[in-house]
Amino acid sequence: MGAGWVVVGQGGVIATERIVAVANARSAPVKRWIENTDPARIINLTYGYPRRAVLLLDNDYLIIVPVRPEELVRLLKGDHHDESG
Repeated sequence: MGAGWVVVGQGGVIATERIVAVANARSAPVKRWIENTDPARIINLTYGYPRRAVLLLDNDYLIIVPVRPEELVRLLKGDHHDESG
């Protein structure tokens, strides 16, 4: 998705070139995916806010963020209008 960094939510920052997929955290298949993943491979960057998206990294880590998948796409494209929270 290009080199660089993207701020997700309340201060979490992710290297954009490591992102393989972005999914809605509220869907049943994604909830099962999280439940079946080794907890040591899950990074929670919600800071207490509701889960909105899950990112799969190229090293098979999952990152849970409080930003909607649609907003993440805008951020990854370089549109930094903040609607997270």
